[in-house]
Amino acid sequence: MLQRLCERGIRVPADISVVGCDDIIGADFCNPPLTTMTSPIEHAGRVAVSMLLAQLNPLAGGGSRSRSLMPTHLTVRGSTGAAPGTR
Repeated sequence: MLQRLCERGIRVPADISVVGCDDIIGADFCNPPLTTMTSPIEHAGRVAVSMLLAQLNPLAGGGSRSRSLMPTHLTVRGSTGAAPGTR
């Protein structure tokens, strides 16, 4: 994404901000370094399976929930900046 934007003359982060997810290997070596958001994927999987099983068998107890709040972490790097016109 960063390379394609550059090829088209779009400046990151001056014209547009780019955020990735899961802090992939090499995100900090991009040009500019990629801002990323991470969350605990294993925990999300466990919660999703628990919610699915509760829907399939509501009599088993454990309660049914339709939402779950997952902890996240934002790693701010060079690919994000202030919105154009707000500097």
